[in-house]
Amino acid sequence: MRTIVFLLCSIAVPASAWWGGGHAILSEAAVRALPDEVPTFFRNGGRVVAAASIDADLHKNRAVPNVNQTERAEHFIDLERLKGAELPDQRYAFIALCYKVGVEPERVGLVPYALAEWTGRLAVAFAEHRRWPEDEAIWSKCLVYAGFVAHYAQDLTQPLHTTVHYDGIVQPDGTTVGKGIHELVDSSVERLALDPTELATGLELATYDSLMSGIVAALEVSHARVSSVYDIGDAWDDVDDERMQAQCAERARAAVELTGSLLLTAWRRSDGMWLPEWLMR
Repeated sequence: MRTIVFLLCSIAVPASAWWGGGHAILSEAAVRALPDEVPTFFRNGGRVVAAASIDADLHKNRAVPNVNQTERAEHFIDLERLKGAELPDQRYAFIALCYKVGVEPERVGLVPYALAEWTGRLAVAFAEHRRWPEDEAIWSKCLVYAGFVAHYAQDLTQPLHTTVHYDGIVQPDGTTVGKGIHELVDSSVERLALDPTELATGLELATYDSLMSGIVAALEVSHARVSSVYDIGDAWDDVDDERMQAQCAERARAAVELTGSLLLTAWRRSDGMWLPEWLMR
């Protein structure tokens, strides 16, 4: 199954962050990192979360143009286009901000909002599980939603998804330095064959009282890595290069830590969450 997924994702659009197998590795690691308070069905469901974590890239498909058009901007944010403006907490306030600074939202990108919204959806699904803990249909929903949380969290921690310089830096003379680097970074987790168990070891997962504050903090750290990504340059193509190995491992662990923290945040937020009286399972 993993081989099939890899082949599908390797021919996808260049803007995907981490190849399909990379998302699967990082997602499985995040589930393994969760504490025992998270339900057993979920901690045993890493393979399902890993499979679902690839779906957001599959939705960027010209055969479904409505989905393709809206999905593309969910995977990145070009922070430079915001001219230093602070990110608001919610999507529509962000859209208004974009127009205020004179740029279309779809050109800026909306990954922090996709991530926050899917974390919220997972929290609601977890609240349903708390009420109907033996309902396996709800288990399935939780695992699929978690895959989307994982995907966008991992996109956000790939530095080239936070910048206008996503695949090269244009020089004053019109030439481009680093063209092709995006695919090399995206494929690095797979090419190094990072181990989910090792990635999950020793992480300190957090829970966020302010969801967007936690997401923005991770985004700022990721964006600060853009220069160091370009410093490695062509060495991203060399799996034996120690700088490449170190930076890939650092970003991979950051991706796992953010993914796991958001999954844990969703679980804890679900405790005592209101559900409508008409809801029956």
